[in-house]
Parts: sequence; structure tokens; C-alpha cells
Amino acid sequence: MNKKIIISIISFFIVLSLSSNVMAGTVNLPKTGQTKCYDIAGNQIPCARTGQDGEIQAGGAWPNPRFVDNGDGAVTDRLTGLMWTKNANLHSVCITWYQAMDYVAGMNAGTYQNYGHTDWRVPNINELESLLNADEENTSAWLNSKGFSNVQPLYYWSSTTNAYFPSFAWFAGMRNGFLYDGNKSSNCYYVWPVRAGQCGGLGDSVISLPKTGQTKSYYSGDDGDLQKGGAWPNPRFTDNADGTVTDNLTSLMWTKNANASWGSWQEVLNYVAGMNAGTYQNYGHTDWRVPNRNELRSLVDYSQYNTAPPQGHLFTDVQAFNYWSSTTLAYSPYGAWFVSRYFDFVYYSNKSYRFSCLWPVRTGR
Repeated sequence: MNKKIIISIISFFIVLSLSSNVMAGTVNLPKTGQTKCYDIAGNQIPCARTGQDGEIQAGGAWPNPRFVDNGDGAVTDRLTGLMWTKNANLHSVCITWYQAMDYVAGMNAGTYQNYGHTDWRVPNINELESLLNADEENTSAWLNSKGFSNVQPLYYWSSTTNAYFPSFAWFAGMRNGFLYDGNKSSNCYYVWPVRAGQCGGLGDSVISLPKTGQTKSYYSGDDGDLQKGGAWPNPRFTDNADGTVTDNLTSLMWTKNANASWGSWQEVLNYVAGMNAGTYQNYGHTDWRVPNRNELRSLVDYSQYNTAPPQGHLFTDVQAFNYWSSTTLAYSPYGAWFVSRYFDFVYYSNKSYRFSCLWPVRTGR
């Protein structure tokens, strides 16, 4: 065979291998679950041309059925590949963070029921958040109807520490959807063990949840110790030299200026509509949107705090304030979800509140 042809073939496979490695580091964020749209007073409205999460429904589609009862005391989530205990309240009562970590360690040691597995863990905040359904007024009731039992309409510990206050850890509200922090020693929340699911973990999982970014361990078996999830590519961000930045982890394209506009929820939705219409700077694209809750959260690095996006970011003018998502708070639809860029908590505000920021996003490659 001609030497030049051989070299060309070898070069082709090297390039193909490198391309595969890049794509292997990319995760697919799931849909939030929201399918309805609401006005600022909380009334349900048709979704067409609203720009809301319920209209666009960006992200990986949920399989049907999403949850499969394994018949052994565990349930597999086919969206993420994670396996959860069917009983979401094994300990029966609320406990501190340290007690939750020790309880799961006891499952792996055989002290408590472990359903034939010795690799259970307290879920990190990304894993715990993946169970929330933004379309439901009460996610715990929805999960109990999908094959789980004893899901409490209260708070559940994650294994992720608040980097700003290491004596606090992040938790998720299984009724209201809040992501907030609690004192590890004094707050009393619930624990829901999980296993597997590290990017294609079990069965035909649709998505791969990313790592949280936490690398410092505060207790054996915590998020910083195990670092479960899809690895962040290096470099994670690419400056497109046109006023936009691509996140190579999620393939989402963001405006480089993280302070596109301020205003009420409807005002930022209107601003993005104006970008797409050419009224405001759109950097050559007409499919910008207000990010949904999952997309906005993807820029949180749980090893950082005080407005800092992930390390190595290329953004400018990141504000120490709240950023609107396009996702409505289902149980109080006059409110919408935001992410605090100072403390990183996920909470909600009345849609008429005018002092939150806009950070436009669009789908990249």
C-alpha cells in the first residue's frame, strides 16, 4: 500500500479518536419535566411563543416508563442510570448529615439492609436534584406514584458540602424543589441512598449527570471523596470570539457578557424575544432563550462560591445576584425559579420582582 495512503489512514483514526474523547466528556442535561406555561399571576396559559420552559422543554427526553422496580428493594431510574432504594425513608426518622453518611456506610458494611449491594452512597446534589419534577406541585407524591415508597415531602441530604460554609451541606426539598444548605451537625433531614449511574451506569440511561465540581472531601464517602458524574472536559469553555462562549461540558452556548439585562421575569423573557427579533444584540443567532432551571444550574461549581462560575470560565460581568430561569414554580405558579450567583442556592421569587439578571443561552453543537 502507498506510504502516503497509510499515513492518511493513521491520521484519520487519530483524529477520530481525539474527537470521540472530546464528545465522551459531554453530558446531556435532562428536561426539567415542565410542560405547562403560566402568566405572572400564576394562571395557566397556552405555551406558544411564550419562551418559557414549558414551551421549549430543552434537554434530554424522559423515557417512558422512567422508573423500573427491580423487585429487590431497589428502583432504577432509566433517565440517569441511577439505582435508588425503593423505600425513601429507610432510617424512619430525620437525622444529621454525619448520621446520614454513617448510615449508608453501615449499609455497605452489612450492618443495615443493603439489597445485595455494597456500593451505596448519599447522593451528591446533582443526583438528588435529578429526581425533581418541575411540572409537579409535590414531587414526593409524584415519586410515590412511580414505584417508590415513603418519599417524604421534606428535605433530603446530599453528600455535597457548601464550599463557603463547610459546616453546612446541600439538601433538596422533595415537595417544594428548593436546593439549599443546612448545618451538618444540627439540622435534621432525611437520607435516600443511591448507587451506580456514573455516565451510562445501568441499562439504557438517556443522560449522564455531570460531576458537581467538588474535589475537597470533608468526610469519607462524601461528594469530594467519590466525585461521581461525568468528567468536565479540559478546557471546559471555548471563547467563540463573537460575544459568545460554549460550555464543552453541556454544549450550551452562552453570551459572554453574563449581565445581558435586568428586570422582572416577563421582562427578561421579552428581552430574549427581542434578541431573536434583532431588536437587541444577538451575536448572529435567533434562537436564544432564558435558560431553564437545569441549564442555569449547570454553571454552578460546588467547589467555588461568591459568584464564581466554574474554574477556567471566560465570562465577563458575572453578577453577585439572582439569575432568572424560564421555569415556573409549579406549586405557586406566580413564582419562578432562580439561581443565586452568590450562594448558589436554587430558590424562587415572585415573577414581578424586578431585581434579577438575565444570562441568555442557546443550544450549541
